[in-house]
Amino acid sequence: MPRDLAEGAMVVNFLSRLDAWLGKTLFHPPIILACQLTHQSQHAMSRALWFFACCHATYYIRDDGWGWAVFMWFWTIWAFISATAFADWETRSMGWFRFLIWSLIMLEIPAMLMAGHIRAAAVRDVIILFAEYAATIKTIPPRRKREAKTRAQEARI
Repeated sequence: MPRDLAEGAMVVNFLSRLDAWLGKTLFHPPIILACQLTHQSQHAMSRALWFFACCHATYYIRDDGWGWAVFMWFWTIWAFISATAFADWETRSMGWFRFLIWSLIMLEIPAMLMAGHIRAAAVRDVIILFAEYAATIKTIPPRRKREAKTRAQEARI
């Protein structure tokens, strides 16, 4: 294998491992908790978060012209239909798309530092990342009940 291809494969391997680690460490625990508390599947949570991201984008698109506003309204309506009618259908998440969103967040950081506040695009990108990482979860484990632990401790006394 040529050296350039080997280095490229190492970079791709590193990025995919970093993506998996970020998902399992930062995004999966709150998504799993939200799924357990709301009794929703990870696919329904992904679609609901996409709908929320569309609503967020539609609110902030008002200054960009009518064309973008109409496009966002149609996308928001589609996201609403998808979140309600097809909530538990399997969703897919692609690594290149998550990489794109991470890249957009990295580009927003200097702008946020110069502006001194969090920009709406960065918030929307984080919501989209939560939606995409929700789609990567295979199964939602059952919620551990605290009551059973306290009852067991009382029974021992």
